[in-house]
Amino acid sequence: MRTPPLILLVDDEDEFLEIASLKLRGKGFETVTTNDGHDAIVKAEELQPDLVLSDIYMVPGPNGWELALELKRNPKTREIKLAFFTTLRDPWVEIPQEAREKIVTELGRVVFLSKIDDVDMLDRRIQKLLESV
Repeated sequence: MRTPPLILLVDDEDEFLEIASLKLRGKGFETVTTNDGHDAIVKAEELQPDLVLSDIYMVPGPNGWELALELKRNPKTREIKLAFFTTLRDPWVEIPQEAREKIVTELGRVVFLSKIDDVDMLDRRIQKLLESV
């Protein structure tokens, strides 16, 4: 992991990206943003961030799940840690059972971070995620 850790933020809401990036930079992280899943794949290959933090539902696609699966299937990006930003109380409820099984099988552990958590809580959760094996 580099110092400061580099986080690739992916969300289709530009205003949210700007706010999240400012907050995370204020906590000592380096950030790169994109509002497009295809661009996120290119940036992940190119920059090799320590973490990709993606919204789940983005329009147009690929959505966060598709992005994560693509990154895990790609030998150049499969080791990058992933987490999802969401406002959903229980993101799993929104996902059909067959898709849920595929996601868990291919991604393994899935981490959700709340978009509405305060920045101190978010900082602690990201640090813990980055330190995990």
